[in-house]
Amino acid sequence: MNDWKRIWNQRAQDVCAIGGQNQNVFDMFCKLKAADGYDTHIQEGYYEGFYEEWKRMNEKIHKKIPVFESVYEVGCGSGVNLYLYHELMGIDKLGGIDYSLPLISIAGQVFQGKDIDLENGEAACLEIFPQYDIVLSEAAFIYFPDVHYGMEVLARMYEKAKKAVVIKEVFDLAKKEACMKVRRGSVENYDEKYKNLDKTFYAKEMFLKFAEDRGCECMIVEPELTFYWNNDYVFDAYLYK
Repeated sequence: MNDWKRIWNQRAQDVCAIGGQNQNVFDMFCKLKAADGYDTHIQEGYYEGFYEEWKRMNEKIHKKIPVFESVYEVGCGSGVNLYLYHELMGIDKLGGIDYSLPLISIAGQVFQGKDIDLENGEAACLEIFPQYDIVLSEAAFIYFPDVHYGMEVLARMYEKAKKAVVIKEVFDLAKKEACMKVRRGSVENYDEKYKNLDKTFYAKEMFLKFAEDRGCECMIVEPELTFYWNNDYVFDAYLYK
């Protein structure tokens, strides 16, 4: 049995099981996801769905990269993804950067006493070294000021990664009109409440072209978050070196 499968079976057979350490891990996961802003449109199975999506992400990574020992996240927020890597997969070499000082402070508390590289700063200022096996970003690209900024961040992430880059929850340019229609229908006075907080949408072809130019493999994947209101309008990009 591969090492990662053995670790997974030992530590995460059922993170949502009632009672025991796994329940404690899941409870913390829920709190950290809420701190990151995933606390709207909550219904039964909502946070369980996000955990299952995290699991599917790692299954995809492991199919291409059977072993990885370090993870860095751009836009790490409260550190929720890094927390799962530490608790469920036993990965100790972790790091992340986030623009929000309150969120990076929460991450610091989560990993208090542990040697985790956490930084408060702009994604565009991401340092290339030290490198990590996997460089990840979830739901951060939507908040970048424009597409050019986002692709510059992707280039830096690619240089920082030894094995793969994973970008989750990228808003699909082809679905922008439908997405904004749903958002305006779901939130009263949406344009007023979100004034100067425009979302950035990307074409899938941009990620495919980025990979082609660098001679790496790019997989575009549709997420499976049934209860998440953005699910139908986003895609994930996996770039393997």
